Amino acid sequence: MAIGLLMLAALGTLGLGAAILLGYRVPGAPVSMRTHFMAALLSTTLLVMAHSFIMFFLIATGVEMKELEKAGGWGESFRRRTIALKSRIFPLLTGALLLVIANFILGAAAHTRALPAWVHEATAWATFVTCVAALVRSYSVLGDNNRLIAEAATRKEDTRRPTGTGADPLSR
Repeated sequence: MAIGLLMLAALGTLGLGAAILLGYRVPGAPVSMRTHFMAALLSTTLLVMAHSFIMFFLIATGVEMKELEKAGGWGESFRRRTIALKSRIFPLLTGALLLVIANFILGAAAHTRALPAWVHEATAWATFVTCVAALVRSYSVLGDNNRLIAEAATRKEDTRRPTGTGADPLSR
């Protein structure tokens, strides 16, 4: 799942970069506005999905870890570590989400000349830098989250009690 989320975020970030570069063609060739808009719409959709899904994935795995921890009587180590992972990524992902949405809206404002084009351009580059940082941090946090899931699965296997009369439930 983490690989799919990272791929979605990477595609969205690359699409945003392409949309920014396509935006530089708009003043000289107004016909390219449609291409710029479609690339921006696609990358905005991908980035909103990717960043939201990453946050929901981390929330869901944190809830599952908390339930496993409670059922197994393991203490609160996993819960604390999932909270630490979320605190490393959620502020950046939230900022990236807000910038992506604001940048798309400011693009419409720049197109209608309600705002100077440089405001949209500056926001676009700030959004791109933030999305690259979010992608790099997501890679790190999702990797740590996967290791945490593997550790919980190993601990669950170690603490599983045999049922019935045989020592190994599969040997029957």
